[in-house]
Amino acid sequence: MSNYQPLSAVARRLNTSEADLAGFEQLRWIDGKHKDGNVFLSSRDEYKAKFILHLRSLNFTDDEIGEVLDTQQPPYSLALIPGILGERFADRIAEATAAAGPARR
Repeated sequence: MSNYQPLSAVARRLNTSEADLAGFEQLRWIDGKHKDGNVFLSSRDEYKAKFILHLRSLNFTDDEIGEVLDTQQPPYSLALIPGILGERFADRIAEATAAAGPARR
């Protein structure tokens, strides 16, 4: 079973805002668990949110992110995106991979 953490703790670890993560939940990209007025995210949803934030940093639109998430299952891979969205994304992915350096490939 996945480990659940408060939304605020996940937001801090991912260097994002709680509002961003709540927005991902509204888009149905992640599934927060609500209890006693608090929101908790599973480790799986934290991993997914990290991938979403990476795609946003690469200027993917919400529609493009949604399509990738609808197609891929964990573990997520940038290398699969051109096959999902089209080859026009291959250059963007190649640039992001090169910029990340050897440790991020």
